[in-house]
Amino acid sequence: MKTTLKVLAGILIAAVFLWIAFKEVEIEQVLEASKNMSYGWILPFFLATLVSHFIRAERWSLLFSNEEKTPHRITLFTGVMIGYLSNIPFARLGEITRPVYVARQVDESNSKLIGTIVLERIIDMLSLILLMTSVVIFMVSDPEILNNLFGIDITDSGVLLSFALLIAKYLAIGAIAIGVIYFVLRALSSKIEIISTGFEKLKEISKTFVDGVLAIKELKNWPLFILYTALIWACYISMTYIPFWMFDLQTVYELSYADALILTMVSAVGIIIPTPGGVGTYHLFVTKALLLLYAVPEATGLAYGTITHASTLAVIIISTPVLLAIDKYIVLKHSANTGEQA
Repeated sequence: MKTTLKVLAGILIAAVFLWIAFKEVEIEQVLEASKNMSYGWILPFFLATLVSHFIRAERWSLLFSNEEKTPHRITLFTGVMIGYLSNIPFARLGEITRPVYVARQVDESNSKLIGTIVLERIIDMLSLILLMTSVVIFMVSDPEILNNLFGIDITDSGVLLSFALLIAKYLAIGAIAIGVIYFVLRALSSKIEIISTGFEKLKEISKTFVDGVLAIKELKNWPLFILYTALIWACYISMTYIPFWMFDLQTVYELSYADALILTMVSAVGIIIPTPGGVGTYHLFVTKALLLLYAVPEATGLAYGTITHASTLAVIIISTPVLLAIDKYIVLKHSANTGEQA
């Protein structure tokens, strides 16, 4: 029941954002804007998307300290794609399905690998904040445009301080709640056997989860990890820049790779909002950003957002079954070789 409500809530949010994005634009206008697009640029876009996911899998491999339980790169790549595939119908489900798939392949703890995903998300968020700060300071000259885009004055230190305090408050509430639950369960576990068993299991899961998050301490190749992170963002920016050429935006509106960086930061904010596959939020944020920052008509912006989003989903839907088959073949081949050696 709870899962159904989450799915319905995600669909509702997506529907609201899609309605906002399309309410002032006729579908015919969007179709007209898509008529003259250069479809030849879809292949480079597909490649940039696949490369970004592959590099993410390669970066993830650096967080595995136990060489015997370090998955094959195809297994990690498949896990990443399964995660993205799961996010299409169910927002954020991929954060669970991705580590669970890989954990089963190498007989590792689910909670430990989930911990590595949490660590990845923290790193991604920090790098996003760093890039967004650079964009605001060095690349967007008119703060009023940002205010119209995000609905708040993000250049106001008071607003940023309030936002930081709000996050700190919720983190503190969460920490206190976890502490209270821990001490209550520990007190009850000494009196009730079933609670004692569950409490010990919870402690074990928590420990392996923390081990996953703290995998950063055992990271030996920091330069490569940072390089992979930079390459992931370079691919994301390329995934924004290549579609400029589909719609000739680089000529008509003189949009550059730097503009693609700005648009990537804006779209990233939209994707953070939990909707299935980023539907609705991505379309709205990209369309409004193109309109407010570069005076690109909403119909063209929506066509751009719709095509790029659909192409991204197509890459995931097409490639994931293929990778699953390849990974299955590799696992079976490895099992056969192990059996022969035994």
